[in-house]
Amino acid sequence: MVNVRTFGSLLFALAGSATASAEQRPAQLSTAPSGVAVPATPTGELDPDIARAASEDQAARAEASAAEPSAVAASGRLASLNPKMSLILDTGLAWFGRADHLTQGGHAMDDNGLWLQGLEFAATASVDPFFRFDLAFQLTEAEIEEAYLTTLALPVGLQARAGMMSAAFGRQNPLHLHFWNFVNPPLSHTRFLSAEQLRGPGAELSMLMPLPWYLTLTGQAFGTTEELGFASASFGTSEMNASGRIGGPEDFLYVLRMENFFELSPDWSLLSGLSEALGQSPWVPDGRTYLHGGDLYLKWRPISSGQGEYALGLTLEYVLRDTRVPGGRLRDHGGYAELDALVTKRWMAGLRFDTTRRWEGIVPDPQVIPGKQTRGSASIAFLPTHFSKLRLQGDILRDRAHGGWGWASFVQAEVSAGEHGAHKF
Repeated sequence: MVNVRTFGSLLFALAGSATASAEQRPAQLSTAPSGVAVPATPTGELDPDIARAASEDQAARAEASAAEPSAVAASGRLASLNPKMSLILDTGLAWFGRADHLTQGGHAMDDNGLWLQGLEFAATASVDPFFRFDLAFQLTEAEIEEAYLTTLALPVGLQARAGMMSAAFGRQNPLHLHFWNFVNPPLSHTRFLSAEQLRGPGAELSMLMPLPWYLTLTGQAFGTTEELGFASASFGTSEMNASGRIGGPEDFLYVLRMENFFELSPDWSLLSGLSEALGQSPWVPDGRTYLHGGDLYLKWRPISSGQGEYALGLTLEYVLRDTRVPGGRLRDHGGYAELDALVTKRWMAGLRFDTTRRWEGIVPDPQVIPGKQTRGSASIAFLPTHFSKLRLQGDILRDRAHGGWGWASFVQAEVSAGEHGAHKF
């Protein structure tokens, strides 16, 4: 930018050249040291005032340029310290065909009317080359869903996490509300894991095995103190122990998972997982509860033919619970099958069938552990952009505890603002 003095000199020179004789050669342009084209005198010599002003302007530019790189670098370092943050809002309308109907709690819409399902504040940042920090805070309930550190530089394919986290059990449990493909979670998730997520304060160690295919082994240990945020539908808290506190390693919840990923072809991929969980029973102090789970996800996306905007995904998940109850043991089980189709870049459709039932043993409380439940769901979603979603869903369900057959319909809107991580495979 030319300074005020240079601008005044330019006006003066232009006024002088305008009064020159018509027979004289027109004033020519001469380049001053500042790089700005300025008029020369009728004899072709550079005006002294202009030259002096241009030199001063060039010196000022050089000083500013010398300071600029360090300022840019400093601002870049500060920006790298800022976490990526986002707000995700889920709201909707629900209507049920029967007054007495199945309810799931948590983020599910459980009665007629308008619902604020969730308002999540999420933040993530790489602290340094060795650690990453992740936070998911649910503003609607004023609770921490997840907050943990992840290592980034452990050797031999190892990675560790510590903090408040979800259990790595199955495919549904680690997913937050805005990752769901349906308005409500599967029946088996609510019955065996949690109304929201099976989670708590814990530590995790995982390893990517040195094999020709992708195989990870994960082990987790969770504290079971309810006051510290432990949440589960199948495992008791430390307050329910005979001693009323965590007295030893047997009072923790342990989760193991093995996950395999296979690229079957450029268009087909398969993810399979096995999960185990061991903890204390919520019915008998110091009794044991076991969860056994298996899941499979098959995905087709015709990338090789240039049609990557279309996709199909098939999810199968099954859970078996074996728990100590007063007078004996109880075994119940359930699962779901879900088919999701990305019809176009902006439209997605889904079908889901899920069921739970008692297998054998004593039911200590039919209200907490009901009999057979079956549900079929159909969903269609409009995705204007990656940051918004509109969904319409209908359910047909049968629940013996609530009078047999029933139906429900839902409308859901979701918007997110800010930066957020990519969706899980």
